[in-house]
Amino acid sequence: MSGYALYPSREVELLRSEFPDHLICELHDETGRPVLTATLRLRRCPCPSDLVTAGSPSDLRRSLTDPTWEAR
Repeated sequence: MSGYALYPSREVELLRSEFPDHLICELHDETGRPVLTATLRLRRCPCPSDLVTAGSPSDLRRSLTDPTWEAR
């Protein structure tokens, strides 16, 4: 089985370049709304939780840069 190729959006590529200590993915819920996730590769930065979810790239960016912000 060969699987399939995934091509991240430009915004996800930008987030990945801004936050190289995280694995960032864009998923979609059952209604098609995007859900962005970020998980730490290694715990070596003063980042928020090990798993961060957000409904938009800007919310994810803010969650990763401001530990007091909670994405909704």
